[in-house]
Amino acid sequence: RGISGEEEDDEPDCLDDEQYWSAGQEPSLAPDSDPWEYAGSGPVEPHIPEFTVSPFAVQKLSRYGFNIEHCQAALRICDGDLGASLEHLLIQCFSETFGERMKISEAAGHASLDECVEQRQEEALALRSICGEKFIERIQNRVWTIGLELEYLTSKFCKSKQKESKNVREASPETCKFYLKGNCKFGSKCKFKHEVPPNQIVGRVERIVDDSHLNANEDASFLYELEIRFSKDHKYPYQAPLVAFYSTNENLPLACRLHISEFLYGKALTLSETSEPVVYSLITLLEEESEIVKLLTNTHHKYSVPPVNFLPVSSGTRINNPACRKPVIPNHYFVSSQISEVGKESEPEEEAEEDEGPAPVIVENESYVNLKKKISKRYDWQAKSVHAENSKICKQFRMKQASRQFQSVLQERQSLPAWEERETILKLLSKHQVVVISGMTGCGKTTQIPQFILDDSLNGPPEKVANIICTQPRRISAISVAERVAKERAERVGLTVGYQIRLESVKSSATRLLYCTTGVLLRRLEGDTALQGVTHIIVDEVHERTEESDFLLLVLKDIVLQRPTLQVILMSATLNAELFSEYFNSCPVITIPGRTFPVDQFFLEDAVAVTRYVLQDGSPYMRSMKQIAKEKLKARRNRTAFEEVEEDLRLSLHLQDQDSVKDAVPDQQLDFKQLLARYKGVSKSVIKTMSIMDFEKVNLELIEALLEWIVDGKHSYPPGAILVFLPGLAEIKMLYEQLQSNSLFNNRRSNRCVIHPLHSSLSSEEQQAVFVKPPVGVTKIIISTNIAETSITIDDVVYVIDSGKMKEKYDASKGMESLEDTFVSQANALQRKGRAGRVASGVCFHLFTSHHYNHQLLKQQLPEIQRVPLEQLCLRIKILEMFSTHNLQSVFSRLIEPPHADSLRASKIRLRDLGALTLDEKLTPLGYHLASLPVDVRIGKLMLFGSIFRCLDPALTIAASLAFKSPFVSPWDKKEEANQKKLEFAFANSDYLALLQAYKGWQLSTKEGGRASYNYCRQNFLSGRVLQEMASLKRQFTELLSDIGFVKEGLRAREIEKRAQGGDGVLDATGEEANSNAENPKLISAMLCAALYPNVVQVKTPEGKFQKTSSGAVRMQPKSAELKFVTKNDGYVHIHPSSVNYQVRHFDSPYLLYHEKIKTSRIFIRDCSMVSVYPLVLFGGGQVNVQLQRGEFVVSLDDGWIRFVAASHQVAELVKELRCELDQLLQDKIKNPSIDLCTCPRGSRIISTIVKLVTTQ
Repeated sequence: RGISGEEEDDEPDCLDDEQYWSAGQEPSLAPDSDPWEYAGSGPVEPHIPEFTVSPFAVQKLSRYGFNIEHCQAALRICDGDLGASLEHLLIQCFSETFGERMKISEAAGHASLDECVEQRQEEALALRSICGEKFIERIQNRVWTIGLELEYLTSKFCKSKQKESKNVREASPETCKFYLKGNCKFGSKCKFKHEVPPNQIVGRVERIVDDSHLNANEDASFLYELEIRFSKDHKYPYQAPLVAFYSTNENLPLACRLHISEFLYGKALTLSETSEPVVYSLITLLEEESEIVKLLTNTHHKYSVPPVNFLPVSSGTRINNPACRKPVIPNHYFVSSQISEVGKESEPEEEAEEDEGPAPVIVENESYVNLKKKISKRYDWQAKSVHAENSKICKQFRMKQASRQFQSVLQERQSLPAWEERETILKLLSKHQVVVISGMTGCGKTTQIPQFILDDSLNGPPEKVANIICTQPRRISAISVAERVAKERAERVGLTVGYQIRLESVKSSATRLLYCTTGVLLRRLEGDTALQGVTHIIVDEVHERTEESDFLLLVLKDIVLQRPTLQVILMSATLNAELFSEYFNSCPVITIPGRTFPVDQFFLEDAVAVTRYVLQDGSPYMRSMKQIAKEKLKARRNRTAFEEVEEDLRLSLHLQDQDSVKDAVPDQQLDFKQLLARYKGVSKSVIKTMSIMDFEKVNLELIEALLEWIVDGKHSYPPGAILVFLPGLAEIKMLYEQLQSNSLFNNRRSNRCVIHPLHSSLSSEEQQAVFVKPPVGVTKIIISTNIAETSITIDDVVYVIDSGKMKEKYDASKGMESLEDTFVSQANALQRKGRAGRVASGVCFHLFTSHHYNHQLLKQQLPEIQRVPLEQLCLRIKILEMFSTHNLQSVFSRLIEPPHADSLRASKIRLRDLGALTLDEKLTPLGYHLASLPVDVRIGKLMLFGSIFRCLDPALTIAASLAFKSPFVSPWDKKEEANQKKLEFAFANSDYLALLQAYKGWQLSTKEGGRASYNYCRQNFLSGRVLQEMASLKRQFTELLSDIGFVKEGLRAREIEKRAQGGDGVLDATGEEANSNAENPKLISAMLCAALYPNVVQVKTPEGKFQKTSSGAVRMQPKSAELKFVTKNDGYVHIHPSSVNYQVRHFDSPYLLYHEKIKTSRIFIRDCSMVSVYPLVLFGGGQVNVQLQRGEFVVSLDDGWIRFVAASHQVAELVKELRCELDQLLQDKIKNPSIDLCTCPRGSRIISTIVKLVTTQ
């Protein structure tokens, strides 16, 4: 039979009917079919009797709005060809409504076919640019589809997307014969099994079939599609194309679909009279709710109900008359009387032939596991295919340059300060391999410089087209900058400009400018140290001095020597550009002047004065008496003996200048009189407020008062947006909620303000809202973290309120990375101030005093590498091939500003204690996995072991509290009561298990609503804010584990939060399997060894005392005060009164694990947990030794500080063996990242043995 190309190409959804026979039914020739039917068609294909119409094809056609019986009739007439059947039905339907109007016009008759095809190709290119991946050219110049998200239709006709019944397909025991030949085009949608039978030799060549088009019910496909069809020799745009509206929304009536198609076709006919391209206009019409809603009232259509005089074709007859084979269409409707016949090419070949337009944009969920799997193939740079793609991109760029849209944006771009330096930059790059560019934030360096390089190369030969990677310190800036640049280039993001962040990549084979986070580039370097195919690396915001960017500079310094053609551009705000230049052998520096207006700078004393802010009694922002005493003590300690004497003399003699103080003394150590002397000319009421204010806290009341002052407008500054800088998400939420209860800001009465939070954990859509200009008379307020300081530029900001605080990573006393609130540096304060002068002269209020600014703030922040633990970086260095043989000290010494040697030494010891690094600095299997988790290594180990041993949820809860802080609070005046409440949660001598109980209770209370959870926290002395932060961290940790293949793939923190029905949602998201041991307290305690070893305390009990009783002497339990606690390095320590173990008199096991020590009057261990010896040996990380001593088998750890007698030699050896087996399992996971350790035969055996050993001990 003559198969129309569409059956093969265009509509792969129309499965060959052969795929629908029930099991065991072989295709056979119908006895009454005409043998001549097959003459000349090559080898005889088994054919189905004509009347067996594919149910799939019928279902597909009915989604265009046609009744099933009409569909069946059309499919019979067109011999099962779905494309032809659709055109047949549309022409029948339209000719009844439009009749004569469908005739071909004179203009169309005279138009040349080549010209029409060329115009069509140009339109396809434009549509691809506008619609991105929503536009698909199913068959070149023949069938186009555009996916649409018509929210108004969805909300009108269905509350939630209906899960459609899976395509008619029962499980079949048979193997697909096409699969065995190696070319089944139905991929995973095939009815038959895609497996090689065990008895068959595997010799098939797998042709990967893109079966995404068959996923009619997957989320990726659209609920609505506009389909445009051109017949062969069609004279579009002089002639209207066939238009069809397709929908998988089962609640949308069939008749409405046809009314929409008719309405659109009518518009297409009108537009064709003026020979205009119609498709974009049709898309716009569909998005016009008011137009389409009118059509939805009529739910009847002739073709959406069964035909009146429908005579079913009797099963015996078969239409053999070739004349009836194809739909009979009056000649004048189409130039060609035949329905288009297209050569039988398979879909992948179609794509290869497509000349115009780059490859489709795919949003990939790029997990680390997949990256590892692809890494070898991924960076295999194929020059030939790249060259072809490049010529295509150059051609499109030349066409695009002529477009009006591109030209109008170009004028905007030319007004940026960076444009003036364009020639200088390109000239320097032609002579130097490394260049440093410094420029004020907002001068356009991030968006423009990569484009200068790209545009310059696109105007040259295809083999010289640049391939640029530009790194950003934050995910949000990578996305927003990529979207901004794509917009400037009049295209959709993901074509020539893309972005890639952890777990999400929007790019295609045509992407030549990729914005990514620094971490993504470092990961790529793990598999591709030479950065093959990349021509330029741009490192943006280098002045932020993050640990990652400093390390990247070191890596690039090495790569530049190996690859002389690779160019490196470092971009910095105006700070210390010289430092970077020197690091790269005094490379040239270009400075771009900023374009800012003057900004009036005010400080805390001015803010209090203009708002007339007064502290109420009992305000949380008042200094407590305890704090005042503490400050006085601090001031005394800072004075020398001579200064002490001088001070006493001055006070006794009542010298005149008794109130003047040295500049080095901070404001909070001064009293009212001294402040009055320091701030001359400031009113007494302001000084009074300042003297009792707590400067350490971020004063949200004062911020609210300032916002009122700005919005009320009792000043002479122009209207504009307000940008408020706060340290973190918690403060953003608190201020947002506070403003909601203020009538000026909550819009309940008048629409005066619109408030947008801005934080890196928001989705891209939420982040985009901050850039939208509000209507006249409405003030936009943005509450942001320091992300808006350099990474993001919001053009309409006139006012800045700077809280003066930010979160920075610090190595806290516990030797772990923690985010601390710290004062900003002078450099940060200047950056923040500069944000107000973008469009007009602006105003900046800093919420610290002018004296603090001049005398207390650091000039600039300390580089992150000098303040954080270095374990994570040590592992990253070791995972890179280029450094695997170097020792760590030699690598660290070559950093731009190396950290202190002691800091590195401490990190190496911690990594060895954890079992991540061997004595000779080799990565262990555990170390390899920890290197790919961007969290503190101890927390990482706890997360990994929690997932391996199936107690994921509790392990993540504890990990979140270790990473943040304990949710238990003890107010000064209610310490006893708070400790008593904590004891009610006590369980198995462990503060961590008590925490788990408290957290579980909180999760249950959140399900009952906000009020219930507030009461639960109040009654149990818990901090709701800390618990919420822990929940958020747990979701992030789950995403990280999913990324590296330790829990099921594809989990995203944001999705988990959306689905959570109260609580954190982690347990439901990860499933029962990952949590089958979640209720096993002994195992959970054992997991703590993974994170906290070697923080171990031995419990020493005193010599026993005996008490006489009637039955003889009985050993007495010692008092809690008689127990002694010893650590390896500090000797005796004490348990903190807030611990549940504070008054315990007897421990079943003589070992306790702790997280941190604090030194006050003596050394205390804060949170601790009793643990047995086996977990210490199995999970600790130290070296296990077994010796025979006095006839007993003694197992010892490291240097014998922890030792115990094993029940037998077998047990001693088993313990040692299990440690090796566990290591081997992790090794297997490296080789095969998607392996599930709990279900693979060896893994399940080892894991269940360990669980048993730990639980029954």
